Amino acid sequence: MLQRTTDEKAEYIECPDALYHAWWMKPIKTNLYNYSMADISIIGEQEYNILAPISEPIPLDEGEEIPEEPTVEPVDVVEEITVEYVRQAKIKEMSRACRTTIEAGFDLELRGETHHFSLDVQDQLNLISLSTMAQTQSLIPYHADGEECIFYTNEEINEIVETANAHKIYHTTYYNALKGYIASLETIEAISEVTYGMEIPEEYQTEVLRVLS
Repeated sequence: MLQRTTDEKAEYIECPDALYHAWWMKPIKTNLYNYSMADISIIGEQEYNILAPISEPIPLDEGEEIPEEPTVEPVDVVEEITVEYVRQAKIKEMSRACRTTIEAGFDLELRGETHHFSLDVQDQLNLISLSTMAQTQSLIPYHADGEECIFYTNEEINEIVETANAHKIYHTTYYNALKGYIASLETIEAISEVTYGMEIPEEYQTEVLRVLS
């Protein structure tokens, strides 16, 4: 079998079922295989094209056997996964879901129409600035997702900011309660069933979450 590699990395040639090693090849670093020593010469493409059609497999030496691959016992992945490992993975998953939900934003009805406002980090910083502007200005430029920038009144800006804060506070509170619920679970199956947005058992709901829900 033709093995393609560089001279510096060559360790053996397999032909067809035996492994052959030459003096100029990379030093052998394993004793798992029985390499036969051979005088292997490097040839050019022209020589290869001439010899390839008439070449025959190199016979094994009498009594030579190809060693079997060492057997490796399969690892039971389930046994290696502990309840605590699954718990921490689920908490990280729920943290990402919380952040994604917050940044996805919220809908708000203004001037008789429903508008959507995203709430990623930059949007949150923008709303902080707009809240400050609303204290001294009556008209503040801003825009909802996919819409043109328009002038909002300071009352409208305050409503947008308050809704954004409520959206963020609710999901942060929900996540913290969900995290406490996950910490109480004792089996991998129960932890795996937790999803973001699920109804948290009442005994694990905080006072703030019950008020906000």
